[in-house]
Amino acid sequence: MIIVQTQNKTLLKVQEDAISAFLSTQPCNTIFQSPDFYHFYLSVKNFTPYYFLLYDDNEVIGVMLAVIIRETKGLFSVIGSRCVVYGGPIVQKDNPEHLSKLLNSLNTSISRLTVLTQFRNFRIWNKESISVFKNNGFIFHDHLNLVIENQESEATLSGMNPSRRRQLRKGLQSGAILKPAANITEVKELYDILYTLYRKKVRKPLPKWPFFEQFYNEIVKSGKGIILLVHYNDKIIGGIVSPVTPGKTIYELYICGLDKEYPQQHPSVLATWAALDWAAKNNIPEFDFLGLGKPEIPYGVRNFKLRFGGEQVNYGRFGRRNYNIMYFIAELGYNILRKFNRV
Repeated sequence: MIIVQTQNKTLLKVQEDAISAFLSTQPCNTIFQSPDFYHFYLSVKNFTPYYFLLYDDNEVIGVMLAVIIRETKGLFSVIGSRCVVYGGPIVQKDNPEHLSKLLNSLNTSISRLTVLTQFRNFRIWNKESISVFKNNGFIFHDHLNLVIENQESEATLSGMNPSRRRQLRKGLQSGAILKPAANITEVKELYDILYTLYRKKVRKPLPKWPFFEQFYNEIVKSGKGIILLVHYNDKIIGGIVSPVTPGKTIYELYICGLDKEYPQQHPSVLATWAALDWAAKNNIPEFDFLGLGKPEIPYGVRNFKLRFGGEQVNYGRFGRRNYNIMYFIAELGYNILRKFNRV
């Protein structure tokens, strides 16, 4: 039994085929652990992907795609970096020995390069698996999420809060149009709205333009994602960036709308509905909001999302501080920058 680590380089065709074949048999498979996302990360500056592949007799029995995201360069690159694993690792039958091998390999390779390693879960792990994470230095933190079973558009509508349905109906009746991004120019217009929103209101890190450019060029064009836009009077007023696990789940990765400027159109509501409706028409049975925040902390976005209906879940996150002092410095610096609207 061996682990092969592929760091920031193109996969061999035989590796890609083996990974895809393995993932296709796994119930917890997501696009975020796929070769598609590995190649996508490769093409984005400041993103460094690592694939950890567990083999037994030349057969893949475990997969984990991690990505190091750096916010700064040079001397302070470690302080401004984090390693994130979305929706993984994936091992056959959650085998604890295989899971531990992947986590140990991750810690050995990554811990000296980043301040924080974090697993963003898309599922509930069993108690034995949670113990494996704990034994490898990871602490579980509660983190809420919202999932909508999206069988048909009418059924999804009926599950919404009445005021949300009225907003949706009002926005569509006003003349707003929902459709996929037709070209990279439209994607850039959406990014400009996102950038302003994150700069002035959200004040959290937002990937730079190349992330969205490559998402369109690689993920959308390969059929593993969609960017949907809200148009009104020949202007883009909102939209959503959504990776897709084919036949399974569509995700809300980034969403925005000019709600103050266009209160009658409710662009953020329409953007969410655009993805729900697109999923229903393309046989995607589940919509994943990718997070409602920490349960003990008030979060206005949570209230906005809950009015779409669905099931609130607590998949939580696993986190490991690789450098406690650097983590404290990074947290302090981030809070200072937020105070002065620099992030």
